[in-house]
Order: sequence, then C-alpha cells, then structure tokens
Amino acid sequence: MLFQWWQRNRDRVVIAISGGLIVGAWLLRPLGVAYYLWGMTLAAVIAGYGVAKEALQRLLAGQFSISLLVTIAAVGAAVIGEVWEAAAVTWLYVLGGFLEGLTLAHTRSALRGLVDLMPRVAKIKRGEELVTVSAYEVQPGDIVVVLPGESIPVDGKVVAGRASVDTSSLTGEPIPAEVAVDDQVLSGTICQGGYLEIEAERVGVDTTFSQLVYLVAEAQEQKPKVQRTLDAFAQWYTPAVIITAFLIYLWSQNVHLALTFLVIGCPGALVVAAPVAIVAGLGNSARRGILIKGGERLERIAKADVVAFDKTGTLTQGQPKVANVIGFAMDEERVLSLAAAAELRSEHHLAAAILAAAEEQQVEPAPADDWMIEAGLGVVARGPDGEILVGNRRLLHSRGIDLTPEQENQLLEREAAGETVAIVALNSKAIGLVGITDPIKPDAYGLVQALKRTGIKKTVMLTGDNPRAAQLVARELGIDEVRAGLLPEQKVEAIQDLQKSGHVVAMVGDGINDAPALATADVSIAMGTSGTRVAMEASDIALMGDRIGQVPTAIGISRRILSVVRQNVVFAVVTVLVLLAGVIMEVVHLGSGMAIHEASVLLVTLNGMRLLRTQQ
Repeated sequence: MLFQWWQRNRDRVVIAISGGLIVGAWLLRPLGVAYYLWGMTLAAVIAGYGVAKEALQRLLAGQFSISLLVTIAAVGAAVIGEVWEAAAVTWLYVLGGFLEGLTLAHTRSALRGLVDLMPRVAKIKRGEELVTVSAYEVQPGDIVVVLPGESIPVDGKVVAGRASVDTSSLTGEPIPAEVAVDDQVLSGTICQGGYLEIEAERVGVDTTFSQLVYLVAEAQEQKPKVQRTLDAFAQWYTPAVIITAFLIYLWSQNVHLALTFLVIGCPGALVVAAPVAIVAGLGNSARRGILIKGGERLERIAKADVVAFDKTGTLTQGQPKVANVIGFAMDEERVLSLAAAAELRSEHHLAAAILAAAEEQQVEPAPADDWMIEAGLGVVARGPDGEILVGNRRLLHSRGIDLTPEQENQLLEREAAGETVAIVALNSKAIGLVGITDPIKPDAYGLVQALKRTGIKKTVMLTGDNPRAAQLVARELGIDEVRAGLLPEQKVEAIQDLQKSGHVVAMVGDGINDAPALATADVSIAMGTSGTRVAMEASDIALMGDRIGQVPTAIGISRRILSVVRQNVVFAVVTVLVLLAGVIMEVVHLGSGMAIHEASVLLVTLNGMRLLRTQQ
C-alpha cells in the first residue's frame, strides 16, 4: 500500500522536500554558511537523483537526453561550489516534468472517458433467468437484456423491446435515437428509457466501441512527420550542445558560462511541442464522434484542397423511397413484383427501396432464381417467364435493349424531377420504370460553404447515379463539379485525374461501397454507423455518426492541430536561440535561464491544451 502511494506521489514529494530545503537554506543562511551549503546540496541530491537515474538509463540505451544535460550541469555547478544553481536546475527540471505530466494526463482525458464508458458486465438470458457475466464472456448469438440507464455491451440486432438510446459516446450526437425490433445497436451506447433484448453479433474486443477505444489510443501514439523530425533532431542536438559547452569553456575558461550554456540549451519546449497538441486535438475530436487517425494523416489532411463526395448515403439520407412505378406493357403491380424478384439478393440502397415498396403495397415478388449483380449497372435474375433486368441504361444496352422514344421521354421526365430511375426489362423488352427519390441530408446544406472556409478550393460529386438527379443535388448544395453515371473503377479514375492535376484529394463515402475510391484518395473520410468497423479501420477519418456536416469540422480540427504544433515549434526554437544568445552575452544566468526555459515549456503546453476546447 505504502509503495503504491509512493509510486503515485513520488514527484510531488520530491518537489515539496527539495523545494522546502531550498527555501530553508536561504532562510538559515544568516546563521552560517554551512546550513546554506548543506541545505542546497541535499536539495540538489534529492531532486537530482531521479534525473541522473533517467539520464544514465537512456544513455545506456544509446539516447542522449535532456536529463543528461541537466545532470552534467548540476554536477558541474556543485563541483565549482555553486550549490544554489545545482539545486535550482534539478528542482526546476523535476517541477517542469511534473507539470508536463499533469498536462498530458489532462489532455488524455478523452481517452480515459472512453475507457470509463466501456461496458464491464452484461445480462444474458439463460432460459427464463437473467445471468450477469463479464461483457467479454458474451458469445455471438446470446440474447443480451439491457435495462434503463445501462450501457449496451455488444453490437447486435434488437429482437424484442423498444428504447431511447444515447449514442453520443460514439457519434457525438446529443439527441437520443429511438430503436425497436430489427434495428441495429452498437456497444457503448446507453439505454435511456425502455427495455431491449439484443441478439449479440460482435462481442468483446470485436465490438465497435472496443475498436474505437483502441484506434483512438493508437492515433494518439502515432507521430506526424514534424514530430519524428524533432525526435531525430534531439538525438544529435544533445551531444552537439555538450560539445559546444565544452568548446565555450576552452575558449573562455569560464566554467559557469559553459554550464549555463549546457542547461539553457535543453530543448524542453521542443520535446512537448507536438505530443500535447496532438493528444489534445485528437481527444477533442473523439469526444465529438470524429476519429482522426493522427500521424502522417494530419499532414495529408492539412494539404487537401479538393473534396470528392459520393452521393447516395453520403449527401443524401441513404433511405431511398419509391416515388413512382410506371408500366409500359403491363400494369404497375406486375412491374413492381418483377423488380422486387430481381432485387431479392441485392444489398444496394435502391434494392432496399424497391423491396420496401413491394412490402408496403403488399405485392409479392415474382418467383426467381439465378441472381447476378452487375456492378454499377443493376441486377439480373431468372424467373419463370424469362430473364429479368433491373438497372440503368447501360445494363439494357449491354443486353441490346433500347427504349422507344415515348419510353425515353418518360424516363427523362422522372430524372428531371430528381428521381433515380431503375428500368425494368423482361425477356429483352423494357416493361416499366421505378422512380426512386432519396432526400438530401439536412446538414448537407451549407456544407460546401463550410468547406471553403477551411481552405478547400473545389468540391466534386462522384456518383453512379444519372446525371440529371446528380445535377439537381449538386445545384441545391453548391457543389462545383459533377461526374455522374460512374462505375466504381471510373470513380477511381476520376480521383486519379484530379491528383494528376496537382490536387490533394479527400474522398467522402460510406466506407464500403466506395472502398476503391477511398483507397485511391489522398485522404479517406468514411461516415455512418453502417459498416462502422470497416470505416474505422480503413479510413484516415471516421465519422461515427451519420452527419455529413462533420466533414468541415474534421478537416478544420486536423489543420488546427498541425497549426498549433508549428506554432509551438517556432516558439520553442526562438526561445532557445534568444536564451543562448543571452548566455553568451552573459546577461542570462543559470537560475533565471532555467526558470525562463521551464516557463517556455509551460506556455507551449498551454497552447496545445487550447485544442481541448476548440470548435474547429
């Protein structure tokens, strides 16, 4: 117990005792020099022991550290009788490290908060009984019961009950979501009211929430290029300072001047310039449902000048509904029945709309088998009356099917109204149209203007939808360029064209259907809780909610993090140069220089901590 207390409070005790000895030595100096010398020496030993131990351990590991500079300076000061400066240097170094540690711990509060939210236990049904087990003991297929106020411990599907669920821990969305039977729920969200029975699908470390915590921690540890440069710089900078201090002594024969140069040359502010800003900024974004992967990605995000969007499910709500069914050679009910038959095995957004319309209108899908999905074109199935096609013009053209002028006019009318049109054909003959609408997301309005304010120069829509529907959405949102009717490989080519023109391209998609384009882009931004795990692992930025309006915020935070890192680096370098010039001119001395040095570390740290509260 005592050992654990000491481990937690060692720095506080060392600072208090050595600081008290320094003050006591000054107060007792009038009573005799011996009191002063012993007090300062003891203070230097108590504060310097840990510093010297760290310096030796890192030196044995082949690292030239700042603690080595401080140790050499303190020993040298003591040898020449400057025990006050030996005590001051070591005490200020320990105090600075303690304050830095407190600050870093505070900036990691977002990650600690996420860890605290991780579900620890779960109630599972065993027959008619409820058994409480560790959340990591739940198996896929178990039925998990969640009561009001409890955290959902698994990813799964609601099989009974209804509840209001707080998803803010994952999405940053303050408004609770209403869930019922067949809805998907994610671990880490909280049942605010109601009762849920959930069939577990992903459990333990495989849950979305566990993956989020892991990826946030990993992102905070990844170093951007500027930080890796500083780490490399420190490896040769420390020996360079030691050698320079020795040369100054040979030149001036002034030990005090050389020791002062040695200590003031410590690049303490440079060491914390990047970590504090990165941890604070990434923690802030994680609390708001924006997972930025950190590392080199920050530099790429900061350089992006073009943002490309998928349309369906990204700019639109991704919940398309059938608006019109038109029959050419047969009634609308038969057209819908055949279309539903072909779409039974498809997972496309439009397929879901057609199947939902058939269910709502109580239309039974026609018998079918031998389904085949034609990527970017549509679907093909075989029914008792022949081959059924449901898709776009290119699908029909690939089978040699043409529309009559009257049918083409009806198609154009629906497209002009902003509908995405699926053409239905049977036995090489067009038999009808299904017009589908997908409303624009409310938070997509104002999106382009917000992106322009972050420094994005151009916005592009890349979609497989028809040009008329795409242009209608683009005009409403103010998107600069539209490339419609694209196959997945053509989206990749479009991004490569932009890159060849010298642009750094960020692609926004749902993380699954747009995987090739996301992989090709310089920066990938995946959004939506559907396919969240894939999105989190594959993207540079994952938006845990389904809010397209977070894209400018994510880009803005990334750029702000890098900006603060650069500010810190410039400030730290200027401070060291000014102090060293002051040392050489003999206007900066060991104690005052060390105090200024530690103040610069604190200012750099506080500047990084501003990112905990930044709104962009």
